[in-house]
Amino acid sequence: MVPSAQAACSRKAVISRAAVTEKPVTTNGTTARAKPGVPEGTPIVTPQNLPSRPRRNRRSETFRSGIRENWLSPAHFILPIFVHEGSSNEPIASMPGINRLAYGKNVVDHVAEARSLGVNQVVIFPKTPDHLKTPSAQEAFNPNGLSQRTIRLLKDAFPDVEIYTDVALDPYNSDGHDGIVRDDGVILNDETVEYLCRQAVSQAEAGADCVSPSDMMDGRVGAIRRALDREGHTHVSIMSYTAKYASAFYGPFRDALASAPKAGQAHRRIPPNKKEYQMDPANYREALREAAADEAEGADIMMVKPGMPYLDVVRSLRDNTSLPISVYHVSGEYAMLKAAAERGWLNEKDAALEALMCFRRAGADLILTYYSVEAAKWLAGEK
Repeated sequence: MVPSAQAACSRKAVISRAAVTEKPVTTNGTTARAKPGVPEGTPIVTPQNLPSRPRRNRRSETFRSGIRENWLSPAHFILPIFVHEGSSNEPIASMPGINRLAYGKNVVDHVAEARSLGVNQVVIFPKTPDHLKTPSAQEAFNPNGLSQRTIRLLKDAFPDVEIYTDVALDPYNSDGHDGIVRDDGVILNDETVEYLCRQAVSQAEAGADCVSPSDMMDGRVGAIRRALDREGHTHVSIMSYTAKYASAFYGPFRDALASAPKAGQAHRRIPPNKKEYQMDPANYREALREAAADEAEGADIMMVKPGMPYLDVVRSLRDNTSLPISVYHVSGEYAMLKAAAERGWLNEKDAALEALMCFRRAGADLILTYYSVEAAKWLAGEK
Protein backbone atom coordinates (compact mmCIF):
# COMPACT_ATOMS: atom_id res chain seq x y z
CA MET A 1 0.00 0.00 0.00
CA VAL A 2 1.41 3.42 -0.96
CA PRO A 3 2.01 5.93 1.90
CA SER A 4 -0.86 8.26 0.88
CA ALA A 5 -3.29 5.36 0.86
CA GLN A 6 -2.00 4.25 4.29
CA ALA A 7 -2.55 7.76 5.64
CA ALA A 8 -6.08 7.87 4.26
CA CYS A 9 -6.91 4.54 5.89
CA SER A 10 -5.42 5.78 9.17
CA ARG A 11 -7.59 8.91 9.13
CA LYS A 12 -10.66 6.79 8.39
CA ALA A 13 -9.84 4.59 11.36
CA VAL A 14 -9.51 7.59 13.65
CA ILE A 15 -12.82 9.03 12.48
CA SER A 16 -14.52 5.67 12.79
CA ARG A 17 -13.31 5.31 16.39
CA ALA A 18 -14.39 8.91 17.08
CA ALA A 19 -17.89 8.12 15.91
CA VAL A 20 -18.04 5.55 18.69
CA THR A 21 -16.08 7.27 21.48
CA GLU A 22 -17.18 10.84 20.73
CA LYS A 23 -13.74 12.03 21.94
CA PRO A 24 -11.81 14.88 20.29
CA VAL A 25 -10.08 13.84 17.08
CA THR A 26 -6.68 15.13 16.02
CA THR A 27 -5.60 14.78 12.40
CA ASN A 28 -2.52 16.48 10.91
CA GLY A 29 -2.30 18.69 13.98
CA THR A 30 -5.99 19.76 13.80
CA THR A 31 -8.23 18.85 16.71
CA ALA A 32 -11.97 18.46 16.16
CA ARG A 33 -14.34 18.66 19.10
CA ALA A 34 -18.04 18.03 19.47
CA LYS A 35 -20.16 20.88 18.08
CA PRO A 36 -22.78 22.43 20.36
CA GLY A 37 -26.40 21.63 19.67
CA VAL A 38 -25.88 18.44 17.67
CA PRO A 39 -27.85 15.28 18.52
CA GLU A 40 -26.29 12.80 20.94
CA GLY A 41 -24.29 10.22 19.08
CA THR A 42 -23.18 12.59 16.30
CA PRO A 43 -19.65 11.63 15.22
CA ILE A 44 -16.76 14.01 15.82
CA VAL A 45 -14.79 14.51 12.62
CA THR A 46 -12.17 16.84 11.24
CA PRO A 47 -13.41 19.10 8.43
CA GLN A 48 -12.95 17.77 4.93
CA ASN A 49 -10.36 19.62 2.91
CA LEU A 50 -12.81 20.94 0.29
CA PRO A 51 -11.96 24.19 -1.52
CA SER A 52 -15.40 24.13 -3.15
CA ARG A 53 -18.56 23.62 -1.11
CA PRO A 54 -21.70 24.20 -3.26
CA ARG A 55 -23.87 24.33 -0.13
CA ARG A 56 -22.37 27.73 0.72
CA ASN A 57 -24.49 29.10 -2.14
CA ARG A 58 -27.65 27.61 -0.66
CA ARG A 59 -27.24 28.97 2.84
CA SER A 60 -30.26 31.32 2.95
CA GLU A 61 -33.37 32.22 1.00
CA THR A 62 -31.99 35.72 0.46
CA PHE A 63 -28.85 34.39 -1.18
CA ARG A 64 -30.69 31.62 -3.06
CA SER A 65 -33.04 34.22 -4.52
CA GLY A 66 -30.17 36.45 -5.52
CA ILE A 67 -28.40 33.81 -7.61
CA ARG A 68 -31.47 31.94 -8.91
CA GLU A 69 -30.93 31.04 -12.56
CA ASN A 70 -34.58 30.98 -13.61
CA TRP A 71 -37.74 32.61 -12.36
CA LEU A 72 -41.45 32.17 -12.84
CA SER A 73 -44.06 34.87 -13.20
CA PRO A 74 -47.64 35.23 -14.54
CA ALA A 75 -46.13 36.97 -17.58
CA HIS A 76 -44.85 33.56 -18.70
CA PHE A 77 -48.33 31.96 -18.70
CA ILE A 78 -50.81 31.55 -21.55
CA LEU A 79 -54.26 30.69 -20.23
CA PRO A 80 -56.20 28.11 -22.30
CA ILE A 81 -59.93 28.88 -22.52
CA PHE A 82 -62.61 26.39 -23.56
CA VAL A 83 -65.70 28.14 -24.91
CA HIS A 84 -69.11 26.72 -25.80
CA GLU A 85 -72.46 28.04 -26.97
CA GLY A 86 -74.42 27.15 -23.83
CA SER A 87 -75.97 29.52 -21.32
CA SER A 88 -73.86 28.40 -18.36
CA ASN A 89 -70.41 27.02 -17.61
CA GLU A 90 -69.94 23.26 -17.87
CA PRO A 91 -67.41 21.53 -15.59
CA ILE A 92 -65.00 19.18 -17.38
CA ALA A 93 -64.98 16.00 -15.28
CA SER A 94 -61.47 14.92 -16.27
CA MET A 95 -60.01 18.38 -15.57
CA PRO A 96 -61.07 19.43 -12.04
CA GLY A 97 -61.49 23.18 -11.74
CA ILE A 98 -61.69 23.73 -15.50
CA ASN A 99 -64.94 24.60 -17.29
CA ARG A 100 -66.27 25.05 -20.75
CA LEU A 101 -67.12 28.72 -20.44
CA ALA A 102 -70.43 29.98 -21.76
CA TYR A 103 -69.82 32.46 -24.56
CA GLY A 104 -70.34 36.02 -23.37
CA LYS A 105 -70.00 37.47 -19.88
CA ASN A 106 -68.57 34.30 -18.34
CA VAL A 107 -65.63 34.38 -20.75
CA VAL A 108 -65.02 38.08 -20.10
CA ASP A 109 -65.17 37.61 -16.33
CA HIS A 110 -62.71 34.71 -16.42
CA VAL A 111 -60.20 36.68 -18.46
CA ALA A 112 -60.70 39.72 -16.21
CA GLU A 113 -59.72 37.62 -13.19
CA ALA A 114 -56.63 36.29 -14.98
CA ARG A 115 -55.59 39.81 -15.97
CA SER A 116 -55.98 41.02 -12.41
CA LEU A 117 -53.33 38.45 -11.46
CA GLY A 118 -50.92 39.40 -14.24
CA VAL A 119 -51.92 36.76 -16.81
CA ASN A 120 -52.60 38.72 -20.00
CA GLN A 121 -52.22 36.01 -22.62
CA VAL A 122 -55.00 33.58 -23.58
CA VAL A 123 -55.55 30.90 -26.19
CA ILE A 124 -59.05 30.05 -27.37
CA PHE A 125 -60.39 26.53 -27.90
CA PRO A 126 -64.01 26.43 -29.14
CA LYS A 127 -66.31 23.44 -28.62
CA THR A 128 -68.13 23.33 -31.91
CA PRO A 129 -71.74 22.09 -31.84
CA ASP A 130 -71.99 18.68 -33.48
CA HIS A 131 -74.43 19.87 -36.13
CA LEU A 132 -71.78 22.26 -37.47
CA LYS A 133 -69.11 19.58 -37.84
CA THR A 134 -68.48 18.16 -41.32
CA PRO A 135 -65.82 15.94 -42.94
CA SER A 136 -64.27 19.01 -44.60
CA ALA A 137 -64.50 21.18 -41.44
CA GLN A 138 -65.41 24.40 -43.23
CA GLU A 139 -66.83 25.84 -40.02
CA ALA A 140 -63.18 26.45 -39.08
CA PHE A 141 -63.10 29.62 -41.19
CA ASN A 142 -66.64 30.86 -40.61
CA PRO A 143 -66.17 34.59 -39.87
CA ASN A 144 -69.01 34.33 -37.35
CA GLY A 145 -67.83 31.07 -35.82
CA LEU A 146 -67.46 30.64 -32.08
CA SER A 147 -63.70 31.17 -32.11
CA GLN A 148 -63.91 34.31 -34.22
CA ARG A 149 -66.71 35.79 -32.09
CA THR A 150 -64.77 35.04 -28.90
CA ILE A 151 -61.72 36.84 -30.26
CA ARG A 152 -63.79 39.93 -31.03
CA LEU A 153 -65.53 39.72 -27.66
CA LEU A 154 -62.25 39.72 -25.75
CA LYS A 155 -60.60 42.37 -27.89
CA ASP A 156 -63.57 44.66 -27.35
CA ALA A 157 -63.35 44.13 -23.59
CA PHE A 158 -59.54 44.13 -23.30
CA PRO A 159 -57.79 45.70 -26.31
CA ASP A 160 -54.34 44.88 -24.92
CA VAL A 161 -54.96 41.20 -24.14
CA GLU A 162 -52.71 38.94 -26.18
CA ILE A 163 -54.92 36.43 -28.00
CA TYR A 164 -53.57 33.18 -29.43
CA THR A 165 -55.68 30.80 -31.49
CA ASP A 166 -55.66 27.15 -32.42
CA VAL A 167 -55.28 26.46 -36.13
CA ALA A 168 -56.41 22.89 -36.80
CA LEU A 169 -59.50 21.21 -38.17
CA ASP A 170 -60.25 18.66 -35.44
CA PRO A 171 -62.71 20.83 -33.42
CA TYR A 172 -64.76 21.23 -36.61
CA ASN A 173 -64.15 17.87 -38.28
CA SER A 174 -66.86 15.23 -37.88
CA ASP A 175 -64.10 12.62 -38.28
CA GLY A 176 -62.16 14.04 -35.32
CA HIS A 177 -58.91 14.59 -37.21
CA ASP A 178 -56.74 17.67 -37.63
CA GLY A 179 -56.94 17.24 -41.40
CA ILE A 180 -59.41 16.19 -44.06
CA VAL A 181 -59.73 12.39 -44.25
CA ARG A 182 -59.99 10.65 -47.61
CA ASP A 183 -62.30 7.63 -47.83
CA ASP A 184 -59.33 5.23 -47.72
CA GLY A 185 -58.10 6.79 -44.45
CA VAL A 186 -55.36 9.03 -45.83
CA ILE A 187 -55.11 12.43 -44.13
CA LEU A 188 -54.85 14.94 -46.98
CA ASN A 189 -51.94 17.33 -46.47
CA ASP A 190 -52.08 20.09 -49.07
CA GLU A 191 -55.88 20.29 -49.17
CA THR A 192 -55.91 20.59 -45.39
CA VAL A 193 -53.29 23.35 -45.53
CA GLU A 194 -55.55 25.38 -47.82
CA TYR A 195 -58.29 25.35 -45.21
CA LEU A 196 -55.82 26.04 -42.39
CA CYS A 197 -54.77 29.18 -44.26
CA ARG A 198 -58.39 30.31 -44.51
CA GLN A 199 -58.89 29.56 -40.82
CA ALA A 200 -55.81 31.56 -39.81
CA VAL A 201 -56.84 34.53 -41.96
CA SER A 202 -60.36 34.52 -40.48
CA GLN A 203 -58.87 34.53 -36.97
CA ALA A 204 -56.52 37.38 -37.84
CA GLU A 205 -59.39 39.39 -39.27
CA ALA A 206 -61.30 38.85 -36.01
CA GLY A 207 -58.39 40.40 -34.09
CA ALA A 208 -56.08 37.52 -33.11
CA ASP A 209 -52.52 38.52 -32.25
CA CYS A 210 -50.95 35.11 -32.86
CA VAL A 211 -52.26 32.12 -34.80
CA SER A 212 -51.06 28.70 -33.68
CA PRO A 213 -51.09 25.82 -36.16
CA SER A 214 -51.28 22.63 -34.09
CA ASP A 215 -52.15 20.29 -36.97
CA MET A 216 -48.65 19.03 -37.91
CA MET A 217 -49.29 19.14 -41.67
CA ASP A 218 -46.19 19.65 -43.81
CA GLY A 219 -45.60 23.17 -45.11
CA ARG A 220 -48.42 24.81 -43.22
CA VAL A 221 -46.33 27.50 -41.50
CA GLY A 222 -45.04 28.92 -44.77
CA ALA A 223 -48.44 28.73 -46.40
CA ILE A 224 -50.11 30.49 -43.46
CA ARG A 225 -47.42 33.19 -43.43
CA ARG A 226 -48.00 33.90 -47.11
CA ALA A 227 -51.78 33.92 -46.66
CA LEU A 228 -51.60 36.32 -43.73
CA ASP A 229 -49.23 38.67 -45.52
CA ARG A 230 -51.29 38.59 -48.69
CA GLU A 231 -54.34 39.75 -46.71
CA GLY A 232 -52.44 42.54 -44.95
CA HIS A 233 -51.89 40.76 -41.60
CA THR A 234 -48.11 41.09 -41.54
CA HIS A 235 -48.29 42.02 -37.84
CA VAL A 236 -49.92 38.73 -36.81
CA SER A 237 -47.48 36.19 -35.36
CA ILE A 238 -47.33 32.44 -35.87
CA MET A 239 -46.71 30.16 -32.91
CA SER A 240 -46.08 26.82 -34.56
CA TYR A 241 -46.64 23.55 -32.74
CA THR A 242 -43.22 22.50 -34.00
CA ALA A 243 -42.86 19.28 -32.02
CA LYS A 244 -46.33 17.94 -31.27
CA TYR A 245 -46.18 14.30 -30.31
CA ALA A 246 -48.81 11.58 -30.72
CA SER A 247 -49.15 11.47 -26.96
CA ALA A 248 -51.38 9.57 -24.57
CA PHE A 249 -51.60 12.71 -22.39
CA TYR A 250 -54.28 14.47 -24.48
CA GLY A 251 -57.31 12.54 -23.29
CA PRO A 252 -58.97 15.18 -21.05
CA PHE A 253 -58.53 17.85 -23.75
CA ARG A 254 -60.34 15.68 -26.26
CA ASP A 255 -63.09 15.18 -23.71
CA ALA A 256 -63.38 18.94 -23.37
CA LEU A 257 -63.81 19.53 -27.10
CA ALA A 258 -65.20 16.14 -28.17
CA SER A 259 -62.40 16.10 -30.74
CA ALA A 260 -61.19 12.48 -30.59
CA PRO A 261 -61.11 10.49 -33.85
CA LYS A 262 -64.46 8.89 -34.67
CA ALA A 263 -65.11 5.36 -35.87
CA GLY A 264 -65.36 4.89 -39.62
CA GLN A 265 -68.37 3.71 -41.62
CA ALA A 266 -68.64 0.91 -44.14
CA HIS A 267 -67.43 3.02 -47.07
CA ARG A 268 -64.88 5.09 -45.12
CA ARG A 269 -61.80 4.19 -43.13
CA ILE A 270 -61.06 6.66 -40.31
CA PRO A 271 -57.64 6.29 -38.64
CA PRO A 272 -58.18 5.54 -34.93
CA ASN A 273 -55.31 7.82 -33.86
CA LYS A 274 -53.20 10.73 -35.11
CA LYS A 275 -49.88 8.95 -35.50
CA GLU A 276 -49.80 9.55 -39.25
CA TYR A 277 -49.10 13.24 -38.72
CA GLN A 278 -48.19 13.82 -35.07
CA MET A 279 -44.65 12.88 -34.04
CA ASP A 280 -43.54 9.52 -32.66
CA PRO A 281 -42.76 9.83 -28.91
CA ALA A 282 -39.62 7.74 -29.52
CA ASN A 283 -38.07 10.40 -31.78
CA TYR A 284 -35.79 13.25 -30.74
CA ARG A 285 -33.79 14.27 -33.83
CA GLU A 286 -36.98 14.60 -35.86
CA ALA A 287 -37.88 17.65 -33.77
CA LEU A 288 -34.77 19.41 -35.05
CA ARG A 289 -35.88 18.78 -38.63
CA GLU A 290 -39.33 20.23 -37.87
CA ALA A 291 -37.74 23.21 -36.13
CA ALA A 292 -35.48 24.00 -39.07
CA ALA A 293 -38.44 23.87 -41.44
CA ASP A 294 -40.67 26.05 -39.24
CA GLU A 295 -37.99 28.70 -38.76
CA ALA A 296 -37.30 28.83 -42.49
CA GLU A 297 -41.03 29.12 -43.22
CA GLY A 298 -41.51 32.11 -40.93
CA ALA A 299 -42.56 30.85 -37.49
CA ASP A 300 -42.21 33.45 -34.73
CA ILE A 301 -42.50 31.06 -31.76
CA MET A 302 -41.92 27.30 -31.53
CA MET A 303 -44.08 25.04 -29.38
CA VAL A 304 -43.33 21.66 -27.79
CA LYS A 305 -46.32 19.54 -26.77
CA PRO A 306 -46.65 17.82 -24.28
CA GLY A 307 -44.39 19.38 -21.67
CA MET A 308 -42.99 17.32 -18.80
CA PRO A 309 -42.26 14.08 -20.71
CA TYR A 310 -40.48 16.12 -23.41
CA LEU A 311 -38.19 18.48 -21.50
CA ASP A 312 -35.26 17.16 -23.53
CA VAL A 313 -36.98 18.39 -26.69
CA VAL A 314 -37.63 21.80 -25.13
CA ARG A 315 -33.93 22.09 -24.34
CA SER A 316 -32.96 20.90 -27.80
CA LEU A 317 -35.04 23.57 -29.50
CA ARG A 318 -33.78 26.20 -27.05
CA ASP A 319 -30.19 25.31 -27.98
CA ASN A 320 -30.82 25.28 -31.73
CA THR A 321 -32.85 28.42 -32.42
CA SER A 322 -32.96 32.04 -31.36
CA LEU A 323 -36.77 32.05 -31.56
CA PRO A 324 -38.88 32.05 -28.38
CA ILE A 325 -39.89 28.58 -27.19
CA SER A 326 -43.29 27.74 -25.73
CA VAL A 327 -44.41 24.54 -24.07
CA TYR A 328 -47.86 23.09 -23.46
CA HIS A 329 -48.50 21.75 -19.95
CA VAL A 330 -51.19 19.49 -21.32
CA SER A 331 -54.49 18.26 -19.93
CA GLY A 332 -53.21 14.82 -18.91
CA GLU A 333 -50.37 16.33 -16.90
CA TYR A 334 -52.80 18.71 -15.20
CA ALA A 335 -55.26 15.89 -14.47
CA MET A 336 -52.53 13.72 -12.90
CA LEU A 337 -51.43 16.47 -10.54
CA LYS A 338 -55.03 17.20 -9.57
CA ALA A 339 -55.81 13.52 -8.95
CA ALA A 340 -52.71 12.99 -6.81
CA ALA A 341 -53.42 16.17 -4.82
CA GLU A 342 -57.04 15.17 -4.21
CA ARG A 343 -55.80 11.91 -2.70
CA GLY A 344 -53.28 13.70 -0.51
CA TRP A 345 -50.34 12.07 -2.27
CA LEU A 346 -48.53 15.32 -2.98
CA ASN A 347 -48.63 19.01 -2.20
CA GLU A 348 -50.41 20.47 -5.24
CA LYS A 349 -49.01 23.97 -5.00
CA ASP A 350 -45.41 22.83 -4.62
CA ALA A 351 -45.68 20.17 -7.33
CA ALA A 352 -47.42 22.43 -9.86
CA LEU A 353 -45.00 25.32 -9.36
CA GLU A 354 -42.07 22.89 -9.58
CA ALA A 355 -43.40 21.56 -12.89
CA LEU A 356 -43.79 25.08 -14.27
CA MET A 357 -40.30 26.04 -13.13
CA CYS A 358 -38.91 22.93 -14.82
CA PHE A 359 -40.29 24.19 -18.14
CA ARG A 360 -38.47 27.46 -17.62
CA ARG A 361 -35.24 25.69 -16.63
CA ALA A 362 -35.44 23.53 -19.77
CA GLY A 363 -35.62 26.69 -21.87
CA ALA A 364 -39.29 27.60 -22.34
CA ASP A 365 -40.17 31.28 -22.55
CA LEU A 366 -43.94 30.77 -22.55
CA ILE A 367 -46.08 28.11 -20.86
CA LEU A 368 -49.61 27.15 -21.84
CA THR A 369 -51.01 25.81 -18.61
CA TYR A 370 -54.40 25.18 -17.04
CA TYR A 371 -52.74 26.22 -13.79
CA SER A 372 -52.32 29.81 -15.03
CA VAL A 373 -54.80 31.40 -12.62
CA GLU A 374 -53.98 29.17 -9.62
CA ALA A 375 -50.24 29.53 -10.15
CA ALA A 376 -50.55 33.31 -10.44
CA LYS A 377 -52.39 33.36 -7.11
CA TRP A 378 -49.74 31.18 -5.48
CA LEU A 379 -46.95 33.39 -6.79
CA ALA A 380 -48.79 36.41 -5.37
CA GLY A 381 -48.86 34.75 -1.98
CA GLU A 382 -52.53 33.79 -1.90
CA LYS A 383 -53.52 30.51 -0.27
